[in-house]
Amino acid sequence: MIRTALLAALLASAPAIAADMPNPMLTPAQASSDVALMRRALETIHPGLYRYVSKAQVDASFARLEAQARQPIGTLALHREIARMVASIHCDHSKPELPDAIAEWRQTNASHLPLRFKLIEGRMIVVSGALPKGAEITAINGRQVSQILNAVAPLVAYDGETDQAIAVKIADDSDLGGSDLEEYWPGLFGAPSQWDIAWKVPGEAAAKTSQLAPISFDQWTQLDAPDGKYRNEFYNGITWRMAGKTARLKIDTFVNYRNPVAATPYLSGFFNAMKAAGTEHLVLDLRNNGGGSTDPTIALGRHLLDTPFKLTTSIRAKTIRFGDLPKHIETWGDREAQFNPPESAYRRTGDSLLERIPTGTDESDDDDSTIEHQPLPVTQRFTGRLTVLTGPQNGSGATMTIAWLKDRRDVTLVGEDTSGSAEGPTAGNIFNLGLPESHIRVRVPQFRSFTNIKQFTPRRGMKADVQVVPTLADFEAGRDRAVEVARSLPAPPVDAAATLTAALAGNWAGTLDYRDYGNDSRVTLPTLMSANGLSIAWTFDDGPGKTVRYGENWSFTPDGKSLVIKGGKSSETMAIAEFRRGANGSVTLVADGSGEENGRKVMVLEILTRDGPVLRLTRMSRTAGQPFIMRHSYQLRPAA
Repeated sequence: MIRTALLAALLASAPAIAADMPNPMLTPAQASSDVALMRRALETIHPGLYRYVSKAQVDASFARLEAQARQPIGTLALHREIARMVASIHCDHSKPELPDAIAEWRQTNASHLPLRFKLIEGRMIVVSGALPKGAEITAINGRQVSQILNAVAPLVAYDGETDQAIAVKIADDSDLGGSDLEEYWPGLFGAPSQWDIAWKVPGEAAAKTSQLAPISFDQWTQLDAPDGKYRNEFYNGITWRMAGKTARLKIDTFVNYRNPVAATPYLSGFFNAMKAAGTEHLVLDLRNNGGGSTDPTIALGRHLLDTPFKLTTSIRAKTIRFGDLPKHIETWGDREAQFNPPESAYRRTGDSLLERIPTGTDESDDDDSTIEHQPLPVTQRFTGRLTVLTGPQNGSGATMTIAWLKDRRDVTLVGEDTSGSAEGPTAGNIFNLGLPESHIRVRVPQFRSFTNIKQFTPRRGMKADVQVVPTLADFEAGRDRAVEVARSLPAPPVDAAATLTAALAGNWAGTLDYRDYGNDSRVTLPTLMSANGLSIAWTFDDGPGKTVRYGENWSFTPDGKSLVIKGGKSSETMAIAEFRRGANGSVTLVADGSGEENGRKVMVLEILTRDGPVLRLTRMSRTAGQPFIMRHSYQLRPAA
């Protein structure tokens, strides 16, 4: 009887599958043949295969994939497992693409969510589409959002240890079918004929459910985007604002190969306008920029640097002889030059790679990065104060730009830490390896670049000088706090204890929203809070006859750099990443530390915001290689 009830519950929560979505079954021989070809290509060509993980780890990932291929497997499942294997090497330029038949089916047939979202404070927040803007999605087709995110995360490609990229790629990724959630959902969970969405308005007790029809990828791209249109290009990915003596130049991509423009004269229009206006402070907003072509980067350098510069010191390949692999590879440019270059064009290096000898010309995008470029005359350059806005959407191309600007002139980085690689990407020519049985394509980079940067943190991107963490309060207010902070630097000092005491003071009523440790389901409880200085008392209504009381004491270390939270028998000290008052009197406190959940060590982020009458305290947690997910959140207003 129990088994029957359990089976019925599972069937009731399982999504209906769109039966006409292509998903050919592969025999073990077919799947194993494709996997063997992929392994041979990666081991032969990829110059960064063991850059971030050991050979033993890569071999273990291959072994898991090969075990999956030794049984009948659907094309979508093989695509999923190839993504898992390739993501494990931590190279953002290595990832699988769906077969044309599936990708084309998804263009015009319905399988995408009818909405766009962002992950803010560890929550899936709707930004446009079929649900109200600002609504939080808590479950999709019977699966808790936390479980969905943890399932998608191991399939997401990123460089080195920049796993902060996972949260933004899950929501928005112009490299793939809209987002990594959309790309990998069919392989993980099937393509649903209906989306059953559980959602709630943050802070409200009542949850809601909606049954929504899927939409096509073409329709999905028409939805309002959280961070610019899908697949921007350099010529149309620039916006421009002037406010007094401050200018903001927002460049959302360096991609300049689909519809190329001459990058230096194109940017000169903006810089000439700055000169004419007497601009003293330039805010260069690169937060949405993943990279792309080299020429926009060089153009920026010519407008912003006062001495000659060279972007790259060395470009290296693992091999220049490919055997029979080229017959399986699609790429751009001269195939003879790519697959059969003269040996005299390369020299062996101490790391067993082959360094391409610079030609001293700009014959290709890569050669252009290895030659010295001259700055523009001082009458055409910007020589004033420079602030660059950064974030986890920055891939290697944008991160390298940010890194060498930081290396060569006085610049302040505001926002969040970047993804990508400041020391140089594994990229260059990207070979599209076609797997003949499944028709899945795998991107394999040919070159590894070494940047001309004096200081960088290995395996990481660039660290923000001034941290500004996006919050739910910012989103709800339509406020771009990173721009506000950049314009107002240097910020006046904040009296931490007095500011926090004022933010917490009084009696409050609202809700506690938390994620159950047992099954990840969401629970919302009516909550009262009172604060006496930095002593906080909570009262929770956990149902009839179940009133729970709890208290904490908050304080700051003498140097003001850490927050100490003591409650019951526990005590934790967290580093303060951000603490500031906004121009409108708002308060934002962000502290990070570590903790333990269900016997696992986790990274923890605590965010407190006071915005008008709304006080929100949110705690998030994650392990390495996973996005931050909300653990609990209080949303309170002054008690009547």
